[in-house]
Amino acid sequence: MELNFESTKLTKVSDIDIPDRFYRRMQTGIELVDELLNDGFLPGSTMTLTAVPGGGKSTFCIQVIEGLAKNGYNVGYCSGEENIFQLAMTCKRVGSNNINIANITDVDDIAELTKECDFVVVDSFQSLTTKVKMNSTEKENYALTTLVKAAQENECVVCFIVHITKAGLIKGTTAVPHTVDANLNITIDTE
Repeated sequence: MELNFESTKLTKVSDIDIPDRFYRRMQTGIELVDELLNDGFLPGSTMTLTAVPGGGKSTFCIQVIEGLAKNGYNVGYCSGEENIFQLAMTCKRVGSNNINIANITDVDDIAELTKECDFVVVDSFQSLTTKVKMNSTEKENYALTTLVKAAQENECVVCFIVHITKAGLIKGTTAVPHTVDANLNITIDTE
C-alpha cells in the first residue's frame, strides 16, 4: 500500500521540527473520551471502531461528533448501513441535532468531504463503494489508500466503523487495522 511518505535519513529527534497539527487536539467535551485519546483527536488521524452487532458503535460515534460540533468543528456521518431517516431517528433519540448526516458510500466522494470536514465517520468500511470495478482486496486497498491520504492531507479525522466476525476478528484483510492510527473496540460489561 502506497501512502506517499517521504524517505528520510536518520535524524536526531532534537533536530526535528514537529508540525503544528501534532500539538492541536480536537476535543469532544466528553471527559472520558478526550482523556482516552490523549486530550482529544489528532487532526489527520484515522481509526477503526468495532463492537458486536448492536454494541453501540453508531450511537458512540454520533455522541462523539455531536460533542465536536458543539465545540465548533465541522463533522459528517456517512452511512451505508442505515438510511438517513433511521440515522436521524438515532441522532434525535440521543439528543444529537448539530451533526450533518448523509447516505454516502463512494470512496472518492468521502475523500472530497475531508476537504470541508474536521471529522468524518464512515459507517461502515464494508459498505464502501467505488465507481471502478475492483475485486474486494483491490477495493479495500484503494479505500484505505485514498481515505488515509485524504485525512492526512486535509487534517480531517476519519473514523471507520468496521464489522467483526462471530470470532471477534475484523472482516476483510488485516490491512485496515494495520494502516490506521488507532483501533478502538467497544465491549459490553455484563457485570
